[in-house]
Amino acid sequence: MGKAGYHHKNLKEEMIKNSIRIIGEEGYGKFSMRKVAGACGVSHAAPYRHFKDKDSLITAIFDQVNEKFDRILKSALEKHPSDTKDQLREMAFLYIKFFVENPEYMKFLFFSDFNKAIQEKTGAPNMVEISRPYHTFISTVERFRAAGGKDIRQIDQEAHILSLWGLAHGIAVLITQGNFRCEGDPLELVREIVWEGNCLP
Repeated sequence: MGKAGYHHKNLKEEMIKNSIRIIGEEGYGKFSMRKVAGACGVSHAAPYRHFKDKDSLITAIFDQVNEKFDRILKSALEKHPSDTKDQLREMAFLYIKFFVENPEYMKFLFFSDFNKAIQEKTGAPNMVEISRPYHTFISTVERFRAAGGKDIRQIDQEAHILSLWGLAHGIAVLITQGNFRCEGDPLELVREIVWEGNCLP
């Protein structure tokens, strides 16, 4: 199969993949359908067969990334169906693992300017806060608190959420941005911290 046929058949996925890279490297402000078409090796008109404009493409990217991320986090619930503390431990590990293995997603969701641009255009609230993975995490924290007895419930819920999310997100940022290096696999160290450390108040 020639290059043109390959790109025609897989254009939608190619567009999403290249869009994430372009936004990560250049920012949303310099992102365009023309650049995506060039990166995919197709005509400038070809992307419009799948997306009406760049904002609809951005929304599709956000939906795809969050569907993948949510599916990963929910696997923690399936692995530990009866223990909310273990669910949160596993979820923290999987959160970090997801971004370590997909650093372009970290850059896209948290270090690009697309969030502000889409919010200004649509009037939507922060896209991270309305995402499915965020609500999967929050609902798990709530169930952990409900099952944890009086001592757990006395901890302010917002502080509890911030501390748990901050732990996972902070470690993911340090590793994906190259700020922390260690000998061997950093995910082994992460698993030790999450499962053996006292990180769940």
